[in-house]
Amino acid sequence: MIEVNDHTDDDILAIKASGKLSKEDLDHLEPALNKFTTASDDPHLIMILEDFEGWQDTAALWKDLQLDVEYIGYFDRIAVVGEKKWQKWGTKLVDPITKEEMQFFSIDQAGNAREWLKQNHN
Repeated sequence: MIEVNDHTDDDILAIKASGKLSKEDLDHLEPALNKFTTASDDPHLIMILEDFEGWQDTAALWKDLQLDVEYIGYFDRIAVVGEKKWQKWGTKLVDPITKEEMQFFSIDQAGNAREWLKQNHN
């Protein structure tokens, strides 16, 4: 399941993923990503992975990869908030190959993630 909070005034799109994601979940996410990246001059993303179990099937994984490719470069910073080591490792692996600056935060550091997104940077 995906929950989207796109009603922010601080240029931060918050996405919470839990359970196993389906292609339909990701189809629902796509318009919110498009709307937010079009409307914001300085878009940031916080992805909260709580009780996240991966993807329901290969169609869902494929849709997720397509969204990654389509929206790569739109966000200035991406904070990944999670609870598993593989999520931290994944963030570290992806960070050097994307234009966005990415950082991992544990669930208990979610507030720090938002503060990091708001910081001025070059």
